[in-house]
Amino acid sequence: MLSKSAASSTTYESDLAVPRFAHRPVEHREHVASDDLVAINSHVRPVRMVVFLETDNSVGGGFQQATNAALLAKRLPPELCTVTFVTTRRSAIEELRLSGIDARYLPVHRWQKLLARFHVMWRLLNPPPLLKKHVYFNWIDRSLRGMGADLVYFTGPSYLALVTAQFSYLFTVWDLAHRDEVDFPEVRSGGEFERREQIYQLALKKATGVVVDSEAGRDNVVRRYAVDRERVHVIPFSPAIGTQLPEHELNRPDRFIDIKEKYGLDCDYVYYPAQFWPHKNHVYLLRGLRSLEDRFGIRVGAVFSGRDFGNLAHVRSVAADLGLTDRIRFAGFVSDCEVTCLYRQAIALVMPTYFGPTNLPPYEAFQLRVPVLYSDLKNLRDQIGDAGLLIDLLNPGSMADALRKLIVDPDLKMLLVERGKQRIESLTDERRLSVLRTALEAFRARRMCWQTAPKMSPIGER
Repeated sequence: MLSKSAASSTTYESDLAVPRFAHRPVEHREHVASDDLVAINSHVRPVRMVVFLETDNSVGGGFQQATNAALLAKRLPPELCTVTFVTTRRSAIEELRLSGIDARYLPVHRWQKLLARFHVMWRLLNPPPLLKKHVYFNWIDRSLRGMGADLVYFTGPSYLALVTAQFSYLFTVWDLAHRDEVDFPEVRSGGEFERREQIYQLALKKATGVVVDSEAGRDNVVRRYAVDRERVHVIPFSPAIGTQLPEHELNRPDRFIDIKEKYGLDCDYVYYPAQFWPHKNHVYLLRGLRSLEDRFGIRVGAVFSGRDFGNLAHVRSVAADLGLTDRIRFAGFVSDCEVTCLYRQAIALVMPTYFGPTNLPPYEAFQLRVPVLYSDLKNLRDQIGDAGLLIDLLNPGSMADALRKLIVDPDLKMLLVERGKQRIESLTDERRLSVLRTALEAFRARRMCWQTAPKMSPIGER
């Protein structure tokens, strides 16, 4: 990892000095001597980027994706960018370290969160400069300045992007589900819709760049929030680190867990790794299994892994009502090792979620050579293309039909596995890194236009 001292250097003024031939007439600049070109390049320093990680593994895919984004940033060439990693969750430090990310801990206390909200509301009022100086204290800008930051990369949809008044930033949008699927309580109740809307309305238009997972995600950001299309960068998700081990590692005896034996299953099963939110639509999967047995006499179980965010009791009650309790298992939070076994021993990944446009489990299934059944929704179907079977969320029977095809037709299974392999192999880190490099190169050219240390008033924002 790049040293923190490199990312925190405070040698500012000489970094952006004017090249010594800049005063020459335009017509002679094509004859610049080689020593002048060396002088030019010596003044093009790396961007100092601070990467924020604000979740821990309790959020599931969000943490995995933020970790993957940080690992990608770590691979940026040092001549372009030096990186400092920051986490606001003490609980994430050790797991990030095990993933290869040495992150500084920046505590965000409750009083700071309240101050941040007051800070944002105060700026929206656009008070006179004198009041701006004396009323609030920008603790996040002070911290970023202490780290020598030029640019901040928020690896998730962060409220802190609204707080910084001095630093440019890249802002990540995982989804706009609160606009796409407004019926679900997790995005409409308790002020959640308004909170998300405030973040996106204010943060996106001011962002140096917006990072999304797909072309559908880019179209949605541009359409919903009138963001310039060229400032929205598509960096596809990548599978969780634990699913990317080489085959010989996955096949080690000490990594093998017999899933049926562990969970007392007497039949084959499908797998669904998802937190228990209503939008994850576990109940559809249960209804699909009931239809599979009632129509075709095929008895299949399911293993659900993930934490409860308020909907687990409902899912359990539906399983009981459908007479499926004997073959449904709730694994809770499981290790990376067990996750790979859960995938590889399943008939298929079944993911009837309403939220997208991209989710990590289909990519993980492709990586582990497992067939995928996925929601047939406009913004989701492009993720798997012809590498999976699409299921109609209005008709659980379509899931039963797809599972039956997989079970009775081994050739179909092999075809989907091969297509999934090709699809995941096309989403290379080199492709992702190229997009991020291009965005940083454009920022660096602009960043050279002003002194490195933002001018701060002695009493105002620091």
